[in-house]
Amino acid sequence: MSMNDTALAEKASETIAGFTEEAFSALTQPGNPLLRGKREEAFAEYLRLPAPHAFDEEWRKTDPALFRFDTWSALPSAAAGSVQPTDWDSAFDVVVQVDGASVSIEDRTGILSAGRAYVASLFDAAEEHPDWVQQYLQGAALPASTDKFTALNGAFWNVGIFIHIPEGTKLEKGIFLRYRQRETGAVLIPRLVIVAESGSEATVVEHLESDDEVSMGVVSARELYVDQAARLKFLTLQEWGRGTYQIGNDMAVVQRDAQVDWITLNLGSQISKLKFGSDVAGPGSSAELDGIFCTDTDQHIDQTTLQIHSAPHTYSRLLYKGAVMDQGHSVYRGIIQAKPGAIKVDAYQTNNNLVLSNGAIADTIPGLLIDADDLKCSHGATIGNLDENQVFYLRARGIPEHEARKLLILGFYDEILDRIPYASIRDRVHELLVEKLDRVL
Repeated sequence: MSMNDTALAEKASETIAGFTEEAFSALTQPGNPLLRGKREEAFAEYLRLPAPHAFDEEWRKTDPALFRFDTWSALPSAAAGSVQPTDWDSAFDVVVQVDGASVSIEDRTGILSAGRAYVASLFDAAEEHPDWVQQYLQGAALPASTDKFTALNGAFWNVGIFIHIPEGTKLEKGIFLRYRQRETGAVLIPRLVIVAESGSEATVVEHLESDDEVSMGVVSARELYVDQAARLKFLTLQEWGRGTYQIGNDMAVVQRDAQVDWITLNLGSQISKLKFGSDVAGPGSSAELDGIFCTDTDQHIDQTTLQIHSAPHTYSRLLYKGAVMDQGHSVYRGIIQAKPGAIKVDAYQTNNNLVLSNGAIADTIPGLLIDADDLKCSHGATIGNLDENQVFYLRARGIPEHEARKLLILGFYDEILDRIPYASIRDRVHELLVEKLDRVL
């Protein structure tokens, strides 16, 4: 065995602190046979796949040693709890609340009892609809073999939610998932599976929050399946506290003439390493991916987006906007991939960055992987500060410099914020951005 082969074997034998064979055995006995089989498949991949290191290209700008799993312990599997209402709940048909190790589901408008949607824990879904779980959990969107942390999630998830929208169903309000973590020293490992059947339309919103003093890790994974002529809107507002370190991997598979609209709002956490994207896998399918991020103090966010075109005559558009302040650091990698035979593809990717402080850093790394012809794939990226002529224009009309700069930065984000379909969420994002800007400007 060569020195290089030996190094790879040593990497593959590594486990993440706390996620050992002993921990896995304790987790899976006795358990539902279907879920146990899925977990065992993922655990085998977890042991096989190499642990990430700082010399790996994907982790070159975010050292995996920053994620101190040796200081955290995995939460127990979530059990049924009770809903704690919030002002946002009335805007949705169904509210799912994950609070620590408890999960509650509230059918606010009766769509679950009427069979117009199915929302359940993965434990219940495996008992009630094993064929769905067999097909979609660790399915085409996100198999366990994706990487070490996706496999870890598949083996050790402690919160699992399964959402199924029946064929032809159109939900008027949508489904709301609220994750609220209060326990320090814990690792939350959520798995979310969403299936939108043919001709259905639905909106699913996630809100992730914790207090700054709560030290925790998150290893998340989401699988989205959008069937023929369906339309799924998915929105995540991430405002984890400054004690949270998150690793995530999310993917949507979009079939013929279907569409996914995906908005990610990443404003919290101390360090985040996130990958998400779409595979427009059927002719006529499309994906629109939007996101904002804003780092201050010494926040660090590393994001990778994937626009995969597996079929001809497909479309994708991506717009990500971010601002970095203080000693904040953002990393953005964007990949457009056209697979063999994916002709007549139309794909565009835009990443715009504002660098508002001398110590802040924004890295943008766009890329194309093209294995087809007769298509249109392009990308654009910008990094810069505010236009001083625009600042001067506003100051000349009596607006103080602080307010002028804040107005321009908020306006920078408006193109994406206007696409958020809920006023309460738009207002919350605006509030979070103003808090950051008022402290720095």
